[in-house]
Amino acid sequence: MTRIAEAWRRVPTVSAKFLLILVPSLVVAVSLCSALFYYDRYKDLQAGLREKVAAIADINAAALTNSLWTFDVPAIRNVIQAIGANRELVCVEVSDDLAEGQFVWPESDCRAGGDTLVERRTIRVQNLQVGTLTLHYSQDVVREQLRQEVMNTAALLLLMLAGTIAAALAALRLTVGRPLGRLIASILEAERGGHEPVDWGAADELGRVIQAYNAMLARLGQEEAALRKSEQRLALAITATRSSVWDYDLHTGHYWWSKEFPALLGYGSSELPMTAETWSSLLHPDEAERVMAESRRRLRDHAMAYTAVYRMRRRDGQWAWIEDRATAQRDANGRALRLTGTMSDVTERVRAELDLAHERNVLQVTLDNTDQGIIKVDGDGRVVTANRRAAELLNIAPEVLSGNPRFADIVAIQRRQGEFGEMGDDPDLYLSFGTGLGGAGMGGAGMAATGAGSDDEFGIPLGESAGMIDQPFTFKRRRPDGRIVEVRTNPLPEGGFVRTLTDVTVEARSAEEIFNAMQELERAYADLKETQASLVQAEKMASLALLVAGVAHEINTPIGIAFGCATHLSGRTSTLADAFEGGTMKKSDLAAYVATAGESSRLIEQNLTRAAELIQSFKRVAVDQTSEEQRRFDLLAYLEEVVTSLGPTLRKSRHRVAIACSPGIVMDSFPGALSQVVTNLVMNALTHAFPADSKGHMVIDVDETADGEVEIRFADDGVGIPTENLPKVFEPFFTTRRGSGGSGLGLHIVFNLVTQSLGGRISVDSVPGDGTTFTLRIPKTAATASSPTTTPVSLEKEPA
Repeated sequence: MTRIAEAWRRVPTVSAKFLLILVPSLVVAVSLCSALFYYDRYKDLQAGLREKVAAIADINAAALTNSLWTFDVPAIRNVIQAIGANRELVCVEVSDDLAEGQFVWPESDCRAGGDTLVERRTIRVQNLQVGTLTLHYSQDVVREQLRQEVMNTAALLLLMLAGTIAAALAALRLTVGRPLGRLIASILEAERGGHEPVDWGAADELGRVIQAYNAMLARLGQEEAALRKSEQRLALAITATRSSVWDYDLHTGHYWWSKEFPALLGYGSSELPMTAETWSSLLHPDEAERVMAESRRRLRDHAMAYTAVYRMRRRDGQWAWIEDRATAQRDANGRALRLTGTMSDVTERVRAELDLAHERNVLQVTLDNTDQGIIKVDGDGRVVTANRRAAELLNIAPEVLSGNPRFADIVAIQRRQGEFGEMGDDPDLYLSFGTGLGGAGMGGAGMAATGAGSDDEFGIPLGESAGMIDQPFTFKRRRPDGRIVEVRTNPLPEGGFVRTLTDVTVEARSAEEIFNAMQELERAYADLKETQASLVQAEKMASLALLVAGVAHEINTPIGIAFGCATHLSGRTSTLADAFEGGTMKKSDLAAYVATAGESSRLIEQNLTRAAELIQSFKRVAVDQTSEEQRRFDLLAYLEEVVTSLGPTLRKSRHRVAIACSPGIVMDSFPGALSQVVTNLVMNALTHAFPADSKGHMVIDVDETADGEVEIRFADDGVGIPTENLPKVFEPFFTTRRGSGGSGLGLHIVFNLVTQSLGGRISVDSVPGDGTTFTLRIPKTAATASSPTTTPVSLEKEPA
């Protein structure tokens, strides 16, 4: 395989390699396909030959039947010669079994050859075998036909193979050879320093290779240009940053630095010899020993990078601060072979750092003299700034705070000192900065519980983060000595926080006094509210007393009349009884007694009925309404029934009631409550609206509204209601005719029935001298609510 691989590599062109692969592959493939095809073809020709000979035998066996039977020799020979005309046959034999004769073609006997085949047919006449036909045939014709076909096919395949190879070579040249040649030419040009891209574009693999190669050339050109720019920038940067590059070979002792180093110290480029002695002679005497020791240490340790800052003498005698950064190159054993680095003039930076340190000292002195404690914690949870006042209010030694301790360590010290008391609810116990607890980390402080139990005081599970400090918070801490310290914490954008501590003991005590005063004020206010409630209750009881007084006044007259009549009837009864017992009773006495008893009974019944009606009206105000059946009814028909029921009362007066209502308005409500409302409004108008001997009119006008309600307007053309009495007409026991039979409950009952039982609204509008209008808006379908009372309908005349 190695020799084959070497021979393959020595093939000079891609086309030759392509032909070495293509031609054998095609020849082998075509040969195999042709062999299979012509093998099947040979089998088909053999089968056809057998079928043809069999057909000849069958036909001529039938033709020889009569000739053999009649022993017609000329006919037999003619048939044999006709059979022999087929070039596939080698010999024909006809045996005559009856005459024991034999006919052969050709004239000599048939001798079976090595590849000669035989086909026999028995010749029969009426099931009697009269002879046998034997045909000897050869396959030479088949072989000759197959050979001709093979020759023709081979010539055609050779032509096709030649055309295929030519087309493949042409395609190879167009698709591979030409772009590959251009690629090779471009590569050779690139070796000479050029960057000429290959002028070829295609979507195939070679096209993508050339595209990638062109992209690589473009990147190389860009990188070379960038490298040149980088070199230029590096030179400019070294010059602009006042830096210099140096190299020290430890094996040869050769020291080299760039031309910028002498310029840093004010020397010319050739004024300073490039030796280690020159460099060491420029060091500041106070720092020379230290710097040389560090330089020797670089050779012994295994570090790769070093940084040192020291002073060197300038040409004008001044001292320049130099920052020296070096990198060591070491062998496999870690031994330093050479040092390479940069030297930069950092005089301005060092002076700025010294000024900053001075300002920090001034700031620290200033903070130490403020009355407010200040402490700053960075994102790692370490104290970076603190003043003496903070140490005092935290009860921590100042030297502890100045050592940049962790905030968690300060909390631990305070906890051991008992600064947080016994309750342990100080927020600092739940802050963990830089301790790894609760997920605290860089850029902020996590919060985690540190107490015992499954949850902390704030409901935070132990070991879980309580979040970052992302907003300021303030709390007050009461120290064991009684002092109260206000702690204000503000988060920093870069992480950590700034905290101020202020002694607010005086202010806190003042606030406590104010809080106690506010508590006393709240108690006084509560007492005032209780007193007010008592006064309201007393007022309610007074109103109830007035209500009872009004009822008693109204009931007094009918009860007194009934009592007087009962007393009079009792006296007359006693007188009649005495006369009856004494035997002095006369017919006239009995007739007078009967008349007196009838009149007294009538008066007693009438006045007791009046009293019962007043009591029932009072119960309607004081007692909850009981249920009444809710049903569907036609509003117009029901209003007509109510007005008809008032007919006897209306006929006693000169007043009339008219109804203006569209037919077909169906209500699903409480008809008893509606009947009582209409009755009370009519009776109220009869009592108050019309002067004596006048003729008045009342109208009940009904309209449907779009929101499922009906509007009932009850209007009269009476004297109207005074303006000052309009707000009071629905109040209980308000009447302008208390001595004329008015109880003051009629319109109040109407108001309750409309607003409660019927679920609607009622209003009154009146102009003195121009009549009164009551407007009711009630839903067509009443909501489920408490039903109206079963108190008998009041026929009292209510205030107008």
